[in-house]
Amino acid sequence: MFWILKQKHLTVSRPEVNSKQRAETMAGLIEKWLRNPLLRKALKFCTKKCSKCGRRIDLCLKRYTGKNEEVCIECKAASFLVGKILDTVIEHIGISKYEVMKNLNDPMWRKGLSSVLEGIAYYGPRKPFTGYVPFLIVWNFTKVCNLRCKHCYEVAGKPAHNELTREEALEVVDKMGEAGVAYVAISGGEPLVRPDFFDVAKRIKENEMAFSLATNGTLLSKEKAKKLKDLDCLYIQVSLDGAKPETHNTFRGRNSFERTIQGVKNAVKSDIKVGIATTITEHNYKEVLEIIDLSEKLGADIFMYYNFIPTGRGRNILNLDLSPEKREKILNMLVNQMKERKISLLTTAPQFSRVCSESSFFSLTHFDTFGQTKEKQNSVEFLAEFVGGCGTGRLYFALEPNGDMTPCVFLPIKLGNIKENDILDVWHNSEVLKKIRNRSEFWGFCQSCKSRNICGGCRARAYAYFKDVQGPDPGCIYNKRYWIKVQDCKKNNFSG
Repeated sequence: MFWILKQKHLTVSRPEVNSKQRAETMAGLIEKWLRNPLLRKALKFCTKKCSKCGRRIDLCLKRYTGKNEEVCIECKAASFLVGKILDTVIEHIGISKYEVMKNLNDPMWRKGLSSVLEGIAYYGPRKPFTGYVPFLIVWNFTKVCNLRCKHCYEVAGKPAHNELTREEALEVVDKMGEAGVAYVAISGGEPLVRPDFFDVAKRIKENEMAFSLATNGTLLSKEKAKKLKDLDCLYIQVSLDGAKPETHNTFRGRNSFERTIQGVKNAVKSDIKVGIATTITEHNYKEVLEIIDLSEKLGADIFMYYNFIPTGRGRNILNLDLSPEKREKILNMLVNQMKERKISLLTTAPQFSRVCSESSFFSLTHFDTFGQTKEKQNSVEFLAEFVGGCGTGRLYFALEPNGDMTPCVFLPIKLGNIKENDILDVWHNSEVLKKIRNRSEFWGFCQSCKSRNICGGCRARAYAYFKDVQGPDPGCIYNKRYWIKVQDCKKNNFSG
């Protein structure tokens, strides 16, 4: 979709593709659709699911690229209409039809655009946007892990008694594919400990979905990296929480530093896009620049600053959470470093969008970052508001090892179970997701902030501290009074 993920889990990008150009192309197309009431009306017909042919808009986009899919008369009419509209939009924007056709031949890009157009038809021209289908599902594939990280949201270690079996996991992948999900980010626990990992990854590919792997790197051998490459894994994210062995090992345990570094090297040699993920706390705050230096030295493409969320085992280290002032300093440092670094610097902290907008950049948070230019400023501004910072419940949700669906891996609220509940039914009708999407009902400074559309605050942090998904994110400098308030509470009192 918008950036063709430089992430999370979420971060990904194909090496052969100019992701910024693709995102700007997408922005231009979407903005035309949103601003034209006749186009929006046509969308309702073109995005209607056909009982005979299936997902109509996806079929229309396939046919636009020249693929002669057999469809009914109504879908043929929709295909003709979509083709004419796309031709008109392309002509008025002045973009290359070749570039659009190339993008549409990428299943992830096509499914992403399908979800965008369906979302516009279903929800209307919202900013921030909500997709008709979750573009991304972050799948905690197992609770098993060979490390015991102090901040682990999954409290990983031993397997859960009710983890999905191999057969159930394969069925889940088929359900995702049928729903129209474009991308699956596999996390854990440590996904590589499950013997059926590559079977499931293969099924993801067969369903024309992209996938990435989030790993601690210790089990990432050359052979496994090659298998990932052969299955078209788009991105490998390796967790590294220190530039020095003692810093990393203290946080993650079992003298894992050297094995993690070797895992990064194996991933880089496989020619897959590689990111270093660092959860920044008081424990490693002073080493951030050194970790970025090390990431560049190892050949990683991305450094991702992960916001600390006090959930799971993280509840036990509340004292290591960064103050709003320190978080603001880190975010500004990343902006300044972007001007001189070859490696991409991203973060899951949604406040990054605000910080970037105050400089010479626009940020899609953990998706991508754009430099401002006069000729591209309007489309990039539009895209920043459209993507809208925190994408929880609008662009993605999470899946637990037992099939439970949650808004985010850091937000432990059960929405349903994928074995029993329909993905789209949960996506459209969950009261929790509706609350997350309704930013006008947030409280604290998150409600009135002028950057609400491009940030939204971290809903997981709001829930962790106040047990309310519409609460303030106390990590933001503008919510400092709530940070002071929670500091006055007892360590494990999350009532605010």
